[in-house]
Amino acid sequence: MKKILTPLALVLCLGMSGCGLFGGDAADSDPAIAVDHEGEAPKAEPAAEVEPAPAPVKKESAASANLKGEARIKADLDVTGKQLVGRAARTVMPSKASRSVRKDGKGYVATYVEVDQNNVSTEVRPGSKGQHVGFIRYSEYEYECRGATRQEALTTNQCERVRTRNLNELIRHDGKKWLF
Repeated sequence: MKKILTPLALVLCLGMSGCGLFGGDAADSDPAIAVDHEGEAPKAEPAAEVEPAPAPVKKESAASANLKGEARIKADLDVTGKQLVGRAARTVMPSKASRSVRKDGKGYVATYVEVDQNNVSTEVRPGSKGQHVGFIRYSEYEYECRGATRQEALTTNQCERVRTRNLNELIRHDGKKWLF
């Protein structure tokens, strides 16, 4: 067993370490390529045959760059919110397809929960250290279906909404993606 695990572990370590063990990329060791202090992409010196570079583009202020970042984070939250609410709608129990039934006096009552996927609202608030907090708000509706028999309560389409539950999910953004 050790004869198999040792080479396998060695291969995994080398594979995960990437180019760091083998000298890295040529771009990493080239002193002509430098990263600007504002985080711009590295630029190499143009070769002699290449056409001259176009006129420099105005640098955006930090505030407008931050707005673009905030807009991107808000858009990501909207997508993540829709995914989260869709997952909740698929996994909620008891669902419309799998109702729970109880005896109520002489009749039966079947209940189920439905998640409102059409009215989802999201909000982003800045957090500490560049992280953000996201709020995803949606509603769950509980329905009751009454019938004289258990089967009638399960199959009837004449159900009434008896309760609304407003939910507020909190998730955080780690700088790259939303974590929930």
